Amino acid sequence: MTTVEFDPFDYRYHDDPYPIYKQLRDEAPLYWNEKHGFWILSRYEDCRRAIQDFKTFCNGQGQTLEPLKGQVPTVLTTDPPDHTRLRHLVVALFAPAAVASMDALVRDLARELLAPHLVAGRIDIIADFAARLPMAIICQMLGFPREDEDQLRGWTDAVVHRDEGVFEMPEAGLQATFNLYQYYDKAIAKRAGTPPRDDVLGKLIEDEKAGKLSHEEVLGYLYILSIAGNETTTKLIGNMIYQLHHHPLQKALLFQDPSLIASAVEETMRFDGPTQMMARTVTREVEVHGQTLKPGQKIGLLFISANRDERKWPDAETYDVRRTARDHLGFGAGLHACLGAALARLEARVALEEILAGMPNFVVDESALERMHSPSVRGYTKVVLNFTPRGDVAA
Repeated sequence: MTTVEFDPFDYRYHDDPYPIYKQLRDEAPLYWNEKHGFWILSRYEDCRRAIQDFKTFCNGQGQTLEPLKGQVPTVLTTDPPDHTRLRHLVVALFAPAAVASMDALVRDLARELLAPHLVAGRIDIIADFAARLPMAIICQMLGFPREDEDQLRGWTDAVVHRDEGVFEMPEAGLQATFNLYQYYDKAIAKRAGTPPRDDVLGKLIEDEKAGKLSHEEVLGYLYILSIAGNETTTKLIGNMIYQLHHHPLQKALLFQDPSLIASAVEETMRFDGPTQMMARTVTREVEVHGQTLKPGQKIGLLFISANRDERKWPDAETYDVRRTARDHLGFGAGLHACLGAALARLEARVALEEILAGMPNFVVDESALERMHSPSVRGYTKVVLNFTPRGDVAA
């Protein structure tokens, strides 16, 4: 009989959840949270099987443990055949070949954001850089004005945040969701009567006109791309910098062999990735680890625990940028594998290349760290770096 207790809405678990995750894997690989009424899977193979069995573990009732409130359908909250139709419409825009052509754009933006701070020897790598770079890229892809980036980022932050111990989206998150939908409607209205533009919003508008998408589905696409294109990549960059600060020998390996930088992105996704958990809804009676799951019950797939499962990864608790970790679950898998994975990989790789080039001896000011609170996303809202100033960079 296990004595393990776990509540992903409890802030006590957010700073260092990994000991409780190990306890879950060892003692309660299928865990029932009595307080809120949901299951948790924490082992790699269990999570992967559940992802692949979309007929039993469906997305159609939301990808969060708490009930959906005020949200329109998205590619994440649908199952085939609707999911197949929605994903097919834009998958080519985010394919690796299409994203690879954006390297120069991402690099130019990264250098632009870092340059004013290089002479100061101090930067909040989240607020000054990691929160700005992904939002700038996704806004450009969507066709939103650059001056709106801060406002959009604030709303997406509010959507992801959860109050401690509260099993629902806070009022601020609901208001932010409403604000985002209003913004999207206004952006669409501004395009009325104008020639089609070669961006994601332009394509979605044309798809709606052609009857391939409903208006709600257009809003849902803009909603999920805004949030996924911002939050997870921002937190990935912050987590990666923090882990390299804590593992200086791993950081040194990147200077010795820069080709390992792409591998460092994958290892961070495995070891301390931003996608902590995604939920599914059980559609039929099924037995898992000797327990019977009932239709309608929610189950959390704890990807961040699965990625440290010793049954899958040798020396799983070691951060090793030389590890081949591409089959981690940080970007999900199967039908609902992250649509923007190639873009996130590109942004994180370029970000790390430019940070190492501009501030190679950075040190994290641990007294200034601030963490976000969410059962779904793990990362920091503030990571201050100190480093040797660059005298050859204009402020």
